[in-house]
Amino acid sequence: MEQKSNRSRLIGLIHVQKTSAGLDDSTYRIIVSGATGKESCSDCSMQELRAVFNDLNTVLEKQNKKTFRFYYKKEQPTLLDAVSARSRKILGSGWKDRLDSFVQTRFKKESYTKCGENELRSIMAFLSKTERREHEKK
Repeated sequence: MEQKSNRSRLIGLIHVQKTSAGLDDSTYRIIVSGATGKESCSDCSMQELRAVFNDLNTVLEKQNKKTFRFYYKKEQPTLLDAVSARSRKILGSGWKDRLDSFVQTRFKKESYTKCGENELRSIMAFLSKTERREHEKK
């Protein structure tokens, strides 16, 4: 049986908080939107999920109900994590915008986070070429 990622564990815990607080779907979505500007937890980053988690714990606290704790489990980094880290290093500030522009042009997807494994490998190749060009200039 495959272990759940920290992300899916946190989303599951957020839904348990929602049920424990007795929130209807529209109230829950207002809390998610207020914390992140997004309508669904599936669209959120881990940092945004933590903000939703903390806000729901505040709601539970005000209701004098038990709050929840979330502990990160050590995970293997994914190819997406590698692309993010390498892009930050090679492309510098504004790396997300530059990477998303490349992905929109090359793969017709809105963001590098929506890419599959083969596309992420292509991005790594693009980053390698970019790094080589920068080395050759020096």
